[in-house]
Amino acid sequence: MIYAELKDIKIYKGINKNLDKAIDFIVEKKYLNANFGKNIVEENTIYFDYPEKVITRENIGLELEYHKKYIDIHIVLEGEEAIAYTPFEDCIETQSYDTKKDIAFMTGKTQAELILNTKNFLILFPKEPHLPLLKVSKIKDIKKLVFKIEI
Repeated sequence: MIYAELKDIKIYKGINKNLDKAIDFIVEKKYLNANFGKNIVEENTIYFDYPEKVITRENIGLELEYHKKYIDIHIVLEGEEAIAYTPFEDCIETQSYDTKKDIAFMTGKTQAELILNTKNFLILFPKEPHLPLLKVSKIKDIKKLVFKIEI
């Protein structure tokens, strides 16, 4: 997991060639004129989702998610959200991994909660359980992107 300021994202290049391409795309701010929905950067190896309506929520009875095939980069365009994190070994899988959707669900006690706003970002690697879209102070609409980078 990498949690840092958006202005510093380019220092994380060198981990993976697809991640490097996504970082270049982000540094060049090419995502700012995106359409709602799925936006392709490079075939199915790099894309991002820009949902039209996103509302934060309370962390009551929600399950963490994890991926195996894609790295996530979470970027908030307006508002703020919290993303909960729990180490993989401290979770119990509740819904098996779906290879087509690259997602599985787990329960586990939150061990960290990271606040995302317009100045920072979060990179989550495969098998890092996380729970996005949690309220910070109150439930509200936000605008955000989630990049998916195949490793």
